[in-house]
Amino acid sequence: MNATFEAAIERELGDLHRRDLRGPASVLSERYRFGDVTGVSHGFASGQAQAYLATRAPATFAATRKVLAELGSLRPGWAPKSILDLGAGPGTATWAAVAVFPSIEHAELVEREPEMAALGIRLGRNGLPDLLADSAWTIADAAEVTTPKSDLVVAAYILGELRHDRERSALERWWGAARGELLLIEPGTPAGFERLRAARSALISWGAQVTAPCPHDDACPMAGSDWCHFAVRLERSNLHRELKGARLGYEDEKYSYLAVSASRPCVPVARLVRSPRPHKGHVRLWLCEAGGLDERVISRREGEVYRRARAARWGDRLELN
Repeated sequence: MNATFEAAIERELGDLHRRDLRGPASVLSERYRFGDVTGVSHGFASGQAQAYLATRAPATFAATRKVLAELGSLRPGWAPKSILDLGAGPGTATWAAVAVFPSIEHAELVEREPEMAALGIRLGRNGLPDLLADSAWTIADAAEVTTPKSDLVVAAYILGELRHDRERSALERWWGAARGELLLIEPGTPAGFERLRAARSALISWGAQVTAPCPHDDACPMAGSDWCHFAVRLERSNLHRELKGARLGYEDEKYSYLAVSASRPCVPVARLVRSPRPHKGHVRLWLCEAGGLDERVISRREGEVYRRARAARWGDRLELN
């Protein structure tokens, strides 16, 4: 986790005792586990916003920052000056964007829960970046709010909170607000991926071009029980581990994502959609390419290509020519 965001969280939670957060954390965990946040606004009871900050915000931050770093590497020299953070929670995606793109000068954040927005405002005021202290917050439904155009529009872990019949109109509104990139992030589950696959088809029909993760704008080749997702590992704080009842000092956040824009960047030839399988003298890769999904075996005899394949990790983009 970014040291600045982590410090802001620690300052916010510093005066709270662990026992004060155990109950709210348990309730929040049950709500997310059984999908009780989908489609309606329940409000956050006392302590639940802080429990969210301790247990979920670190993983959301890690996934969002990793995806934004990927966008930056695909568009070298891109320097967005504004961000629209939809379903902002405590402003997690904005913190991640500022960490990746120091060019950002203005942030608009939309959050339907007043307690969560208040928490985000406090985090910004107590944090180091001046931008976060002066961010513009709107208490509203992100699926319906009217906003100015922004260079970067992020909707992280919010599409799945909408009723199915509201998803398409929300997407159209968000796409219309994106002057540069529109980024959608969802849990790395089959359901999360299916939401993004449907969003991908709709956005392409409106003229969007895929920046990442797909190396093409063709129909998604994933079929059957397979789904496209990735993972990021983050360290757990002592409080995080205690509230989750976890033994491990780290957590692997699995996520799916989609980034689109009006113009396509220089995209990779292929992207790894599973972990490579190294063997003696060769490595087996599962790739998404313009022609669809492909399983390839790269031999040691292929020299530099083999070395790149051996060093590659799940989710990486690869040049194999």
